[in-house]
Amino acid sequence: SLTKCAAPGVRVGALCAHGAALARLRHARLIDDFFVPGYLQEVVLQLVTASAWPQHLRQLRSALRIRRDALIAALSQHFGGDCLSLIPSGGLHLWLRLPPGVSDREVQRLAAEKGVLVSPGCHWFPAEPPESFLRLSFAAATPEQIETGIPMLAQAVQDASS
Repeated sequence: SLTKCAAPGVRVGALCAHGAALARLRHARLIDDFFVPGYLQEVVLQLVTASAWPQHLRQLRSALRIRRDALIAALSQHFGGDCLSLIPSGGLHLWLRLPPGVSDREVQRLAAEKGVLVSPGCHWFPAEPPESFLRLSFAAATPEQIETGIPMLAQAVQDASS
């Protein structure tokens, strides 16, 4: 997918249907997936063969690594070194493990009141999550925003623990 490295603002939608409507939509989707419009193929070809593409990827990778490392440092400072189960070598998100008994949805609500946007982990698991997590994106946050936001998130977690 080129979405994250070329057009991170692009979002994917979903819809729900059943019966005949679902059958028609599923069929239309299968056909659509088999035949990407020619102009889109041409745009992608121009993009990935442009001389600036490798440089763009290097700069993006570097910027994301700086943001990821700033988030790791801030989380470690405010939540302790074991708050992250995994530190990925790439990607756009980290998973913050919340203390036992703390609701990810309540933390999301309290953090939003402080202007800090996070995603409750429960939405990202196909079944019941083993623990309570927040999914934290560092793709659009500057290191300065991370440095400001993580103490507010820590306060939201503390408030949710009370």
